[in-house]
Amino acid sequence: MPTTRYLIAALAAAFFLVPFGTSRGGAVQAGTATPTTAQSRNDGAETNGEKAIVNYYGDLMAKRGPNDTVLYLNDHVAFHHNGAFIQCDSARRYDEYRMECFGNVIINKDSTFIYGDRASYDGHTNLAKVYSPLLKLVNGEATMWVYDEMEFDTRTNVGKYDRGGVIFLRDNLMESDRGIYYGDSALITFAGHVALRNTDYRMRTDSIGYDLNNEIVTFLAKTYIWDQERDFLTADRGQYVRATQTYHFTRNAYAMTADQEFWADTMDYESVGRRVTLRRNIQMLDTAQRAIGLGDYGFYDDSLSNGMLTARPAVILYDSVAEPDRLAADSSTLWMTDSLPRTERPAADSTFARADTLFFQTYGPGRSKPGLKKRQAQGDSTTRTVPTDSSAMAADSTAAGRIRRAAAIGAEEPPLPTAPDSILLSPDPSGIAPRKDSLERVVRGRHHVKLWRTDVQGICDSLTAYSVDSMAILYGRPVIWNGDNQLTADHIELFSRDGEIDYAEFIGSPFITQKAEHSDTLFNQAEGRFLQAWFRENEIHRAIMTGNVINYYFVGQDSLPPDEMYVVSSASLTIDFEDQEPVYFNWGGSGDGYVDPLDKVPAGQSLQLKGFSWEPERKPTGRYDITDRSVRPSQRREAEGYPQPVFSIEERFRQTRQRLIESGTWRDRSEPLWVTLDIFNTSTLLYQ
Repeated sequence: MPTTRYLIAALAAAFFLVPFGTSRGGAVQAGTATPTTAQSRNDGAETNGEKAIVNYYGDLMAKRGPNDTVLYLNDHVAFHHNGAFIQCDSARRYDEYRMECFGNVIINKDSTFIYGDRASYDGHTNLAKVYSPLLKLVNGEATMWVYDEMEFDTRTNVGKYDRGGVIFLRDNLMESDRGIYYGDSALITFAGHVALRNTDYRMRTDSIGYDLNNEIVTFLAKTYIWDQERDFLTADRGQYVRATQTYHFTRNAYAMTADQEFWADTMDYESVGRRVTLRRNIQMLDTAQRAIGLGDYGFYDDSLSNGMLTARPAVILYDSVAEPDRLAADSSTLWMTDSLPRTERPAADSTFARADTLFFQTYGPGRSKPGLKKRQAQGDSTTRTVPTDSSAMAADSTAAGRIRRAAAIGAEEPPLPTAPDSILLSPDPSGIAPRKDSLERVVRGRHHVKLWRTDVQGICDSLTAYSVDSMAILYGRPVIWNGDNQLTADHIELFSRDGEIDYAEFIGSPFITQKAEHSDTLFNQAEGRFLQAWFRENEIHRAIMTGNVINYYFVGQDSLPPDEMYVVSSASLTIDFEDQEPVYFNWGGSGDGYVDPLDKVPAGQSLQLKGFSWEPERKPTGRYDITDRSVRPSQRREAEGYPQPVFSIEERFRQTRQRLIESGTWRDRSEPLWVTLDIFNTSTLLYQ
C-alpha cells in the first residue's frame, strides 16, 4: 500500500527530526493552517460539570515506539482547554490531560496573555505552570513581570505568583512579593511587601486589591499613603478611586497635613481641594490654631477654607503646651494624661466648648469682619486701660469684703472707657498682633452652646468667635460664671489677650448676681443697660454698669450672716474685685439709696430684682459636662518617621532585565496568538 508506506516514512522522519524545546519555524497565519502532515485532536466540546479532554495540535507529531505513551509535538503546537489557548514551539503530551510545553510559550484566555519559556499543564486541576527568568502577563494596558514561575487556572482565569512581581500601567507602578490575578474582572490582589506609586501618591502595605480597568485600589490591611508628596494618610480598610482622586477609608482612618491631623472610623478624603468627610469618633487637631474638634460627623474643605462638626460635637482650645512633668504632676488638670504626646498636650487652661453644630471658616485678610479696619481708623486706637478713679475707692480695712459706705451716693460718675483696641488683641499665644496678610478664622456654634475652663464657664444659644480681634459674641441671653459671680445679658462680647479673657461687654439688660457671703438665700444683684468688665488672669477685676442702675447688696458683720440690705439706684456703678469678690463700690451720677436692717425690710419688699436669675444647675462643672470623648494622641512625630515605600522588586527587575540583555537572551515578547479554535477541527485524528 503506497499511501500507508509513505505515511509511515514521513512519521519516522518526523520522529528523528523533532527538535524538542527549540524555536518553531515560519509562522502560520491564524485560521489558515492546513499542513499536509498536520495532526490535531478534538475529543468533544466541554460541558458543564465535566472535564473535557485537552484539545491539541502540532504540525508534526510522533511517538518514539509502539509502546511509548508520550506524544511529541513540534512546530506550531497548540492546546485548548476551558476556553484557554496554549501555544508553543514544541511539546510532550503524556496523556489526555497532562503535557509540557517548550519555547515561546503563550497562554491566552479572553484578554489575558502570559508569555514564558516553558510551561506544564494538568487538565485535571486546570492549572498551567509557566516558567521563565522574567514572565510577562499582559491585560489591556497593564503589563506584569513575574520572577521565575507563575500558576494559571484556565477554568477560573486566575493566576498566582509568589516570587515577586512588578506591574506597569500607564503612570502606575506596583510591586509585591505575592499576588493573585483575576482575569475575568481584571483585578489583582497583592500580598507581602506591597508598594505602589504614580503621580498622585506613593503607598506601602501588606495587602491590597487593584482594579486594572478603573484604577481602584482596595486596602485590605494597614496602608500608609503619601499623597502628592504633601499629605500623609493611613487606614486599615478602604479604597482609592483614581478617577475622582478620592480615598474612602472604612476603618481606623487618619490623615495629616502640614497643620492638621484628622481621625475617624470612616473618612472620605478628596485629594483635590483636600475635602475631608468624617464619620464616627471624629477628631480634628489643628496645631496652627491650637484647636481640637470632636464629633460623630463632620467635614473640612481646604479649598473653601471651611468645616463643620455635629453629632455631639465639641472643640478644645489650648493656648500653651505644658511640660510633660507639669502635666503628670498637675492634679488639677482635667486633660487626659494619655491624650496628646509629651510635646503637644494642652495645659490645664484649655477651653472646652460644645454645641449642636460647630462651623469653621477661614477668610482672607480683612474679610471676616468687614468694616473693622475702618472703625479702628475712626477712633478705636487707644489701649484698653481700666479707668482708675481710685480716689473715690479707699479700702475698708475693718471688714474685708464689705462695701465702703462713705462712697455711697453722689460721687462723680467715672469716665466710661473706650471700646477695646482690636489691633492689640492677637489670637497668637505670643501676644504679637497678626500680620496684615495673615488669615482670619471664624468659629460658629449653633444651639445649646456650653463653655468650660477652670476659671470661666458659660452657656448661650449660639456663639461666633473671630481670630482677627480675638473676639467672641454670645447670643441668646447668655450666662457667664466667673468664680461666684454670674453675669448675663441679651448678648455678650468677649475679648481675649494672650489666650485669656481680657475685656467683656454685656449688652441689653445686663445683670450681675452673686451669692451673699455667709448666706444661701440672699444674693447681691445689679442691673442696668450696659456693662463693661475687665479681667486679670481670667478673673474679673473691675465692672462698670451704666444706665438706670439698680443695686441690691447684703452686708453682715465680720463672719456673721448679712443683717443689712443696701438698695441703690444711680446712673452708674463701678465695682472692684479681689479674688473674684467685690471689695469696692462706687455709685456715680444722680440717684437714690437707703439701707434697711433685714428684719425691718417691709413685707412687700422683694429681696430680688425683677430680672433676677440664679442658675447654678446650668453651670458646666467640668470638662466632662462638655464632652466625655477621649482625645487621641497626636501621631505627627510618628507619622513623619514612617519610611516611604522602597521599590526593591522593580530594581531587581531592571537588574535582571539588564543581565538578560547582556547575555543576549532578552526579548520583550508581544507576538500575537496564531492559533484559533478552527485548527482543532481540520485534520485527521491519528492518535488515541
